[in-house]
Amino acid sequence: MNNPFWAFSLAHYALDDVPEACLALQDGFGLDVNVLLYAAWLAEMDRCVTPAHLEALEAIIGPWRTRVVQPLRALRRQWGNYPQASGIRNEIKTLELDSERQQQDMMLAHYQSVEALPLAVCPLEENLSVVARFFCGDKGDWSPAALRLLVALGRAVRG
Repeated sequence: MNNPFWAFSLAHYALDDVPEACLALQDGFGLDVNVLLYAAWLAEMDRCVTPAHLEALEAIIGPWRTRVVQPLRALRRQWGNYPQASGIRNEIKTLELDSERQQQDMMLAHYQSVEALPLAVCPLEENLSVVARFFCGDKGDWSPAALRLLVALGRAVRG
């Protein structure tokens, strides 16, 4: 499948500071890196993500993330300090990346199947904040740290 969202994600995840910010938001606050990149991709097209759109998207990708992506990630990480398993760990990393690509294929299909999202000029920070609130709620204990990471991610994605 020709997926412009996947191409965007690969290009932007390779930028300085993007992986660190994404992984800190994933590991520290439970945000989905693919959804963060989706919000950034939408922002590049001047589209605002909405909580209703994320809710519908999550109904599609949530089970995939829980049953496929996260178990592969956990296994890869579990074997990270086990040198004898490095070859198998690399194979799992390849499977994990493929499962993320498949998740993004589902995300693109959803985007293409629904009514167009609202237009806005440069809504990157807004989109990232909507994603953070969707996954984390308005909990005060995550807001300052997550906000700093969201801003860092926004700056890194903008280049």
